[in-house]
Amino acid sequence: MLRNRRKWKMRQYHILLCEDEQEIQAYNQEQLESRGYRVTAVRTLGEARRSFERGVPDLIVLDIMLPDGSGIEYCREIREDFRGPVLFLTSLAESSQIVQGLRAGGDDYMTKPYEVEELIARIEAHLRKMERFRTDIRQAAGGRLYLNGATQRAYLDGRDMLLKPKEFQILYLLLEQFGRCVTAQELYEAVWDMDGNQDIRTVWVHISNLRKKLKREDGVRVADIVSEKSRGYHLELYDTDMIRGE
Repeated sequence: MLRNRRKWKMRQYHILLCEDEQEIQAYNQEQLESRGYRVTAVRTLGEARRSFERGVPDLIVLDIMLPDGSGIEYCREIREDFRGPVLFLTSLAESSQIVQGLRAGGDDYMTKPYEVEELIARIEAHLRKMERFRTDIRQAAGGRLYLNGATQRAYLDGRDMLLKPKEFQILYLLLEQFGRCVTAQELYEAVWDMDGNQDIRTVWVHISNLRKKLKREDGVRVADIVSEKSRGYHLELYDTDMIRGE
């Protein structure tokens, strides 16, 4: 089990619900609001963009096939600045679509038909994990790798690595557990807060993307995520093996 878990403190979260099927949108909105969430419901990407101008949500539930474009492309568009979780909710169930959504910056992927209780449980899990990483600042590799939990940003030699939220959380946890092998199941349970028996392919996708970003601009690696066959992953620091938290 991973160490140093923190409890999640409930506050009113703002959820952007982007869904063009009116019945699904209305039902999800009703269920979320009944549990204390503030919900902005939109049916197009244009409405989603205008909603962002009025206020940035904590989490987005996003359909893929929308009247004015693709939810996957919209996810790519917002990911440079938006640090909150994005959960795709769509009828597209092929593995290639799931991988595409995760690589675009999605944190989770649910297919229709679905159980609303599972949707809400996943939303709660993502928000709980988002809170965990908001305070700590951690450094490694002689200060060349710098993680700021308050902003959910990581820096390599002073350059923003532009990590997606789940990439940041995986790196943070591997740094927190430095010196030990962490299984894919442990990462899935800690970052997604779901049973490790669920589909953990999403962990592999995020680690693959994260490894590409652990290089300097000249291609030299400061750190790497090393796979230990049949065991899991550990963080390797090439500049120094010293790690400290501030």
